[in-house]
Amino acid sequence: MLFNSYEFIFVFFPVVISIYFLLGKIDGRKDSNFANVWLIAASLFFYGWWDIRFLPLLVGSIFVNYFIAGGILKFGSSGKTSGSKFFFGLGLLFNIGLLGLFKYADFVLETFNRLGANFNLLHLILPLGISFFTITQLLYLYDCYEGTTKDHKFSSYALFVSFFPHLLAGPILFHRQMMKQFADKNLRRPDFENLSRGLTLFIIGLSKKVLIADELSPIVQAAYSSPAELSSGAAWFAAICYMLQLYFDFSGYSDMAVGLSKMMNLEIPINFNTPYRATGMINFWQRWHISLTNAITACVYMPIIRKFKTRTTFHTITASFIAFFIVGIWHGAGWTFVIFAIINALGIVANYLWKQKKFSMPKILAHCITLFYIMITLVFFRANSVTDALTVLEKLFVFESGDFGIPRILTLAIFCAGILIVAFCPSSNDIAKKLKPSIISAAILTILFILSILHLAAITEFLYFQF
Repeated sequence: MLFNSYEFIFVFFPVVISIYFLLGKIDGRKDSNFANVWLIAASLFFYGWWDIRFLPLLVGSIFVNYFIAGGILKFGSSGKTSGSKFFFGLGLLFNIGLLGLFKYADFVLETFNRLGANFNLLHLILPLGISFFTITQLLYLYDCYEGTTKDHKFSSYALFVSFFPHLLAGPILFHRQMMKQFADKNLRRPDFENLSRGLTLFIIGLSKKVLIADELSPIVQAAYSSPAELSSGAAWFAAICYMLQLYFDFSGYSDMAVGLSKMMNLEIPINFNTPYRATGMINFWQRWHISLTNAITACVYMPIIRKFKTRTTFHTITASFIAFFIVGIWHGAGWTFVIFAIINALGIVANYLWKQKKFSMPKILAHCITLFYIMITLVFFRANSVTDALTVLEKLFVFESGDFGIPRILTLAIFCAGILIVAFCPSSNDIAKKLKPSIISAAILTILFILSILHLAAITEFLYFQF
């Protein structure tokens, strides 16, 4: 089930939120937890709607990680560090092994086959959301191991992992951000302001997805299907279109996720903050997929830094490179993603050294260089193969005349509108936070919603589902 589908918008979510608040009234009068149990059931139904075969995988992952976390907490509280280390290691082995099996196994086997081996590929279907619910649980195990969480109530943990707004494509949650909210029975009552702001965010996210990202998709698909046939102008246009498509698709999903949660009085992390206005790669990753950046920084970068007695430039560079290489390779299996990871990691290191030397340049120049660098990384991110990526890059750097293939007027208008929104509009969360109820704002949101609903005839998945 997708956020951008009739069944979700008009049936699933209205039923879920209505029963949630109804049960919340009962919980408020009794020592019960019906509302949260209902959300767990609804979330599992939401996940199983995609493919019921993978529902046991999600449920099994929750039970195994809950058991492992219990072991970590038990030995940690008694001061037996060897026991907590064992269970934490077991958790790493289980989760990384699970993710590796479904996401990376065929890539590794293919690589060995190219070197002369003859392994049979597994051809496993990548379960939807496995990257997100796996890293979410790894973060919980890390918090347990570090002693920053003591909460081990099963219903809270199961909801933390399976909560449907973030389950398939984030934002990535930290356990400590959510447990107090799940336990607060006062939040299980309708709040008009949260309903209003949440609905605003949902409509903005929905319109980003269906009115902009999906309209640019055919241009990108055609270009990357036959990159050798592109002229230089068409390659530039397609590369910029993909930057816009990816941004409006993923930020649209994140806006909808935050909006759905807010309507239920639950605050989940904001994942985007005008990332294409960044003036460096460090600044970009502080604005793009913020929850992933924060997670890898907390659980990879900082532990590596703490291993060194004295923090030198070399240590910082090493930790930064490793952390952002993991950020890159987390997105997918394939040499295009390996190169994407390396380029991003090198960009972070170069940006760090530039800042350490206290060099400076005009802000507009820094902005343009950053955008160009991001565009290069996203060529590898989108291309079907390294060869295709290099072909597109050749078109970008070596001028080749040819038929540009002028897009239809509507696509050009959306392309220009997307650039203007990226360049000048405040973030979706700022709009929702500052928007005051009025006839004009209500009319604009109503028009956006109607236009979006009319475009749902051709429902498309979100791009980050494949990662």
